[in-house]
Amino acid sequence: MSAINLQPLEFPLQGVQLIEASAGTGKTYTLAALYVRLVLAHGRNAVQEPPHGRALLPPQILVVTFTTAATEELRDRIRARLVEAAAVFRGQPSNDAFLQELLNEYDSNDYGRCAAQLQLAAEWMDDAAIFTIHGWCQRMLSEHAFDSGLGFQQEMAHDLDDMMLGVARDYWRTWLYELSDARVLDDLGPLAQSPEQLLGECRPWLRPERGAMQFHAAGQALPKAHSPKEASGALQSWYQKLDQRIAQLKPLLTADTLAFLDDLYEQGHLKKNIFQPKTWFSKERPLLQQWLSNPNWINVLSSEGEAWVTKFARRKVEASLKKGSELPEHPLFDALDQLQDFLATRPEIRLGVLSHAAEWLAEGIETQKQRTATMGFDDLLTRLHSALTRPGGEVLAERIRSQFPVAMVDEFQDTDPIQFAIFQHIYPDVSATDYNLTLVGDPKQAIYSFRGADLNTYLQARRWTQGRHYNLPRNFRSTQDLVAAVNALFVHGENLERGAFGFKNVSDNELPYFPVSAHGQTWAYEEDGTAMPPVSYWLASELPGEYRKAAYQRDMAAACANRIAAMLNGSAAGIHGLRGEEGLQPLQPNSFAVLVRSKGEARVMQDALAQHQIRSVFLSDRESVFASEEAQLLLAWMQAVYAPEDEQKLRAALMLRLSMQSDAQLAEWLDDEQSWEQVTDHIRDFQRIWRWQGILPMVQAWLHRFALPSRWLSLNNGERVLTNILHLAELLQRESAQRDGETGLMRWFAAHMQQPSSAEEQIQRLESDASRVQIVTIHKSKGLQYDFVFLPFICAARDVKNKGAIRYSDNFQIILDVMPSEDTVARADWERLQEDVRLLYVALTRPVYGCWLGLASFSEGRGSKSSIGKSALGYLLQLTSETQPSDFQQALESLPWAREKLPEDAYVHIPEHTEARVPALTLARSVAPERWWIASYSALKTDTQASAQGAPDTARQEQHQDDEGELDGADAESKALSAPAVALGDSSTTDMGLHDFPRGASMGTFLHGLLEWACEQGFAESALLSQEQAHLLERRLQQRGLAEHTAAIKKWLKDMLTTPLALPEHEQSMSLATLSSSVSELEFWLEAQHISVADLDRLVQRYFWPEEARANLLPETLNGMLKGFIDLTFVAADGRYWVCDYKSNWLGDSTAAYTDASMRKAMLGKRYDVQAALYLFALHRLLKARIPNYMANPQQHLGGAMYWFIREPEQGQLWMPAAHQFLEEMDALFAASAEVAL
Repeated sequence: MSAINLQPLEFPLQGVQLIEASAGTGKTYTLAALYVRLVLAHGRNAVQEPPHGRALLPPQILVVTFTTAATEELRDRIRARLVEAAAVFRGQPSNDAFLQELLNEYDSNDYGRCAAQLQLAAEWMDDAAIFTIHGWCQRMLSEHAFDSGLGFQQEMAHDLDDMMLGVARDYWRTWLYELSDARVLDDLGPLAQSPEQLLGECRPWLRPERGAMQFHAAGQALPKAHSPKEASGALQSWYQKLDQRIAQLKPLLTADTLAFLDDLYEQGHLKKNIFQPKTWFSKERPLLQQWLSNPNWINVLSSEGEAWVTKFARRKVEASLKKGSELPEHPLFDALDQLQDFLATRPEIRLGVLSHAAEWLAEGIETQKQRTATMGFDDLLTRLHSALTRPGGEVLAERIRSQFPVAMVDEFQDTDPIQFAIFQHIYPDVSATDYNLTLVGDPKQAIYSFRGADLNTYLQARRWTQGRHYNLPRNFRSTQDLVAAVNALFVHGENLERGAFGFKNVSDNELPYFPVSAHGQTWAYEEDGTAMPPVSYWLASELPGEYRKAAYQRDMAAACANRIAAMLNGSAAGIHGLRGEEGLQPLQPNSFAVLVRSKGEARVMQDALAQHQIRSVFLSDRESVFASEEAQLLLAWMQAVYAPEDEQKLRAALMLRLSMQSDAQLAEWLDDEQSWEQVTDHIRDFQRIWRWQGILPMVQAWLHRFALPSRWLSLNNGERVLTNILHLAELLQRESAQRDGETGLMRWFAAHMQQPSSAEEQIQRLESDASRVQIVTIHKSKGLQYDFVFLPFICAARDVKNKGAIRYSDNFQIILDVMPSEDTVARADWERLQEDVRLLYVALTRPVYGCWLGLASFSEGRGSKSSIGKSALGYLLQLTSETQPSDFQQALESLPWAREKLPEDAYVHIPEHTEARVPALTLARSVAPERWWIASYSALKTDTQASAQGAPDTARQEQHQDDEGELDGADAESKALSAPAVALGDSSTTDMGLHDFPRGASMGTFLHGLLEWACEQGFAESALLSQEQAHLLERRLQQRGLAEHTAAIKKWLKDMLTTPLALPEHEQSMSLATLSSSVSELEFWLEAQHISVADLDRLVQRYFWPEEARANLLPETLNGMLKGFIDLTFVAADGRYWVCDYKSNWLGDSTAAYTDASMRKAMLGKRYDVQAALYLFALHRLLKARIPNYMANPQQHLGGAMYWFIREPEQGQLWMPAAHQFLEEMDALFAASAEVAL
């Protein structure tokens, strides 16, 4: 079937026409030209009767395409074309040949009328009927609700997954939950394992094109649907008969039978290649002996048992006799023959139940949609199709046809059977004179089968419109040499038995390749004054058995990155560029596109470009942001913030790649209790932000605290990472209003990560692609053009594997085979190869000036054969699994392509210096703003510590509960206090320490939490440890994997609460349990105005063990607020106030290690002396504000500080009496500050 070269002025605007528009041939230009003619009521000439009786306006001309972006582009291009045409009719000169010819067909007296008509249409373009197929169907169902039989209030659902899963759960509960026979459940497989898996198995039946699809198993129609109950009954009945057969077999399995079979092997009557004595004695005889020892173990359905039955059945044994030998008689042979026949009758229940479940789900989902007046996007198509095909549908078709007498369907090769049927019912007569349907597409670019697009539908339309085919013959995109180079490959392919695209037969070729001519792109790419070949390639010289896919990807990615770097460097030097009328024009990174098939290939390519200092962006094919690595990171953050006491979750969050923490930083946090406590304080701060402000502010706080934006932006994909994180945080913030608390939000998030949606709001937002190399999937590149295109992995192919259901076509019928046979797989793989050829065509027609390909004859897996024959290029060049690099090169020599050597020296891209730009207007500031910040003790670092931390500390709000009923719950507390007491254990042992308890920051936090809890409930009551308290304590230890330390912790807790406190100059014995007044986690805030940390450090060193050396604090200025939390503040029996800080530092494995000297060393090593000074000063300020005449004798009221190394309750007490002179000097240092706020 030949096509007519399309002439825009002569193209008939009546009946049904098919325009085949090859890549770059001006399809949009042609559509706009036809639109202008329709607005002017132009027939085949200006005086011919208008094809529809009148001039048409934009609301009457239907234009359908398949993406929202395409509709906007068409609207803008057509509007611009109408404005340009109106200007021409007003007398404005134009070089456009079409507009000049159109103008010449009208009398000059009509120019004004034509210009006005065109201008009116241009102004009306906002109301133009330019839609996506789904958008148009929705409009028709809404405007013709009565004729379509639908309600007037239909809600559009972007995501029907929840509804579908709900119906699957109903089916599972109704039909599968009651099944208890393990053998039945095993046969049903995933169908009976969970509603989620059931839905996954049934999804192919729930697609919109299911009505046009046949379902097969092993090439045959599926068996009749039957319910799980029916299937279970049939299978159980068969098992009962099997049990009877085995019962009949048992008397034959005796020691005599075993001896008989031994003799059979020894007599040598059987062929030893089948009946090998070695196999008999190693496998088959032991199995029979096992059955003899316990007949209940007989299992003829296992692989070994079934093989045994098959091997010793009469038909097998007789077939294996040596010539001239006779088989000794034994009833076992006939019994196994009959058993083998019976085993072949085992009911296959899975497929029947699958059909039943799929039909039930489809009906249930449809019922649910009708009940809730809900539609999904696919329902827009199926419901309009149903309305057109039901009785009375021709009335609806007539109304739509009257509304749109002309329809143009763009990208028609991507249509499916439902979409085509809709237009066939509305515009049924190909030779009609009162309406027009124009189908525009390129079957060579039909590459979306995975979305349901069906090339066979296009071919059916091609047959339907036979004799009405038009062709756009000229390529306006690429240079003449590039067009010729691409033509050469596919013309070569047309000589193959099946043609270039695989549709050629003896009498016809339904998808031929017609060479296109070049419009004459005058620019060309030059290097050192020499025009470069339009198509170049690298060919690896390694042999297939020695060269694997991973090496191919590595080498070609490196070659591609190296070539781009060399071109950019040459451009910067002024020796490479595009030669045009204005001389040599420089190249930019975004002049280059690297086309790939997958995210994996894109990642390899991005890594290679990054090694050459070339920034790139991967424009993925509408991937859900929930499927990104950033989603995993954010979920880990949420889990850590929700449970800050869970060290494992916090570690996991901080150790993820995108958390950007170095090994050294992680090591410092995990080894240093003070540093780890500071990190957990920040996490608790994030928790408070989440609970009071929301998830989005919490994420922003995390980003700010760890300075992640600046760190991410140093990565090649840093903008993508930051964009995804903020996008996810926005979605979570919005969803949080619909969810019950943090746990509900995390469950929702995790569920969406498991089943990412393609809803528009969840599609990844693109980061800036300015000045970057574009990495694009071939699918995504369709319809686009790039100056230079690289195809580094074009020889890789993904052949169809026999893993799950397979889709293919048979004589224009779509088949889905749920149990594919080898023949089915082969047919599906042939269709895969056909589509790969079309993908290659799309890729080769994207560049304007040049294209580079990475070629190799490599092997995959453990094989030694080449996989090149599976690829599109291999098919077109007739390469096979035996192809060597020399064969590959010989095949390429017939093409006008140039070979380049794989680069040996790696070029590094040296970015050009950007031109000086006029700076943006800024407001002058004469005085730099002061740094005002909130500091804490842990923010003061020494020169031996890793880095200063400027962010504020927060309260150590130790979480004692993972769910209801934990230690600090109100109900647990009341129960615990009222429960009978139990003994804590004997504390008379001389070594009271907790020396064997695990070390680390999280363990210290755990012990701190126990003491805080004891204070909140009352030290005296806690010392008794009620049964309820003991139970909760044991549970807490068990949850943290510390159950083996239960007895030690109970003893330690009693020791801590009852050990005498050795207060200086205090004769009365007292312990925590006897305290009359105490406060846990007392928070303080001190105003600090321009206080020198060095002055503070000198003051502390002068009053706290001045004779001992310690590291100096780093220079800093405290200007803002100083805050902190005191573990315990208590009043002694003599009325003096003391501060106490718990330290879980491990100083040794016995009591003897906890001396005053060792504790002072630990204090000064961590600069706890500064902490003690600040805590004492805070308490001093509080007492000064609360106690009248306090300053007359401060030492009467303020005792001092106690640092308690809690692993050794008695020996670990280090007391520091308060010095009156020290407090006076601290007052002087903070004199400019306001009083403490508590």
